[in-house]
Amino acid sequence: MVTIDIFYAVCYASITVLMVMWLIGVVKENAQTRYYRLGRKDGWDMHRRMIDNKVKTDEVFDYDKN
Repeated sequence: MVTIDIFYAVCYASITVLMVMWLIGVVKENAQTRYYRLGRKDGWDMHRRMIDNKVKTDEVFDYDKN
């Protein structure tokens, strides 16, 4: 009787550990995807600001317009 209870306790513990490991993996994957996308967005925003700044300074310092 005691060995059967220990067997069930081990089974439930292993299922719980597997579920917790799966949950950690899902949360980690979602975080990596989120911050990857945020990094890409920040990169494109910086690129757009640099190009806009270059266009504005080229308009101001265009010495060939005469």
